[in-house]
Amino acid sequence: MILLLSTSDTDLLSARASGAPFRLANPARVGDDPDALAPLLTGVDLVVVRILGGYRMWQPGLDALLAGDLPVVALGGEQLPDADLMARSTVPQGIAAQAHAYLAQGGPDNLRELHAFLSDTVLLTGHGFAPPAEQPSWGVLPRDAATGTGPTVGILYYRAHQLSGNTAFVETLCAAVEAAGGVPLPVFCASLRTPDAA
Repeated sequence: MILLLSTSDTDLLSARASGAPFRLANPARVGDDPDALAPLLTGVDLVVVRILGGYRMWQPGLDALLAGDLPVVALGGEQLPDADLMARSTVPQGIAAQAHAYLAQGGPDNLRELHAFLSDTVLLTGHGFAPPAEQPSWGVLPRDAATGTGPTVGILYYRAHQLSGNTAFVETLCAAVEAAGGVPLPVFCASLRTPDAA
């Protein structure tokens, strides 16, 4: 059993949609009490921790995991790897880097392959796995074209929501724009800080 602890709920949604047998939790909801981890660790063979904000955001929980006997893959929640977290991993750095690539690309298919990758490379199961599949860094939400004649209203949202299928809130906002006479243009992107030139 692989426990995926991620402060990104879209990781958890994608992992659930992947069909892989992950145990899932958000460290922000687990809290800082290491005793709260005990029930999550029962029957677990490996732990993946992905933290937005770095080591200090969940230091007591991560320290408790690292002090235990289970292999731990510690990763940052951004597109670029967090060297400090990755160095704290108890698995080889190459495995941690590859695990980060699966999560950075995101989506159910990559989370399913992450599970197979970690099962094979750390737990030596021999299931086989595919490399991380590159996902588009941006795109437009596929939906029926709006028929309004008012202004076009751009709606920008994170790619992680698109990949995990968490787009109902975008559809609701598009419907509100249409009801007001506008034409919604829902665009997802991987980063607002380093947008793709396209």
